[in-house]
Amino acid sequence: MHNREYKLSPRQHASFGSGRADTRNECKSCSSPAGGIDLEPRVVELETHLKYIRKDMDEIRTDVKVIRHRLAYSAGAAAVVLGLLGWIANNRFDQLVMLLTR
Repeated sequence: MHNREYKLSPRQHASFGSGRADTRNECKSCSSPAGGIDLEPRVVELETHLKYIRKDMDEIRTDVKVIRHRLAYSAGAAAVVLGLLGWIANNRFDQLVMLLTR
């Protein structure tokens, strides 16, 4: 599952033709790749972070959908209210003028 690369040191490159079997045994016996950095815990940590990032992104998507629906309903309600006010003002225009001029 995990791909590990082993780098050969310059000493191993020089003796590549003569000690080929020794190099393979040396790489199999070492516990960490060349350079002394074990990547397994770091990869597991990155996978964990990625899992939480995906979970947070899913929550954000649902929140955005809810906000979008609320804005649509609010815009619809505002249009209805403005339409009713316009209709009332149009039908009762003369009464509105009298109220405003007093």
